[in-house]
This record gives sequence, C-alpha cells and structure tokens, in this order.
Amino acid sequence: MKINDLSITFHTDKIKKCVDFYSKYFRATVAFDADWYVMIRLQSDSTTPIYLSFEDNPYKMSRSNFAGGIMLNLKVDDVDTCYEQLRQTDVRFTEEVTDHEWGDRAFSLYDPIGNLVYIYSERPLHEKYKDAVKE
Repeated sequence: MKINDLSITFHTDKIKKCVDFYSKYFRATVAFDADWYVMIRLQSDSTTPIYLSFEDNPYKMSRSNFAGGIMLNLKVDDVDTCYEQLRQTDVRFTEEVTDHEWGDRAFSLYDPIGNLVYIYSERPLHEKYKDAVKE
C-alpha cells in the first residue's frame, strides 16, 4: 500500500477550545468547518501544508465505545484495492469501505494500541459540505 499523505485527527468534545488554542498560540487558520469536524492549517515554511483535525464522537458511538483519542488519516490512490488487500488478513474493520458525503471513500480499523486508522481516497464533495471549505 502506497500512502500519499498523513494527517492526524483528535477525537474530542472540545473542538472549539482546541481550534481557539491553536489559532491563538500557533496562528492556525480554519481550512474546513462542518461543526462536528474542523480542520485547521498550521503556519509553516514547508511547501507541504500541515493540518490537524478535531472530530466530535464519530458515527455517534455510545460513550462506552468512544473514549476519544487519535485517528491517523492515510490517503491512498485506490482505497478499494487497499481494502481488498487487508480483507485477506486478520485485520478487524471498524468501518467497511464506504462513500462519505464529506468528500472521500474510506474504511477504518484500530491498530494494536487502540488508535483509529482511517484509510481513504478523495471523492467529490457533496453540495451540503461546500460551505464548510474555508480555504
């Protein structure tokens, strides 16, 4: 599997506090804001943008199943091929491959220490998310 990009999403019910913190102290700007999911861009001299995301209780899991934490977002060219390759192993998926209105097709699984790994390929953004794009 060739990974083209990596970003980190923090699962939290304190999205606004996190965005305010990084904006105030690290001059971050909001790149995408759908209320339940916010992506910020950190200022950098790098030619590659640096993003952090904050997401409230994904998929509305019960609190007994959702304790917060980190999600690694791995962007790939062909999510379906990656999914089929991993289906042949003993990996347990938390989400089967699915199209999402927010502009990707993805599946997810947990790594051995409990981090959520979200593997995706980009897709067209649904009209209802067009206003969420800020840059």
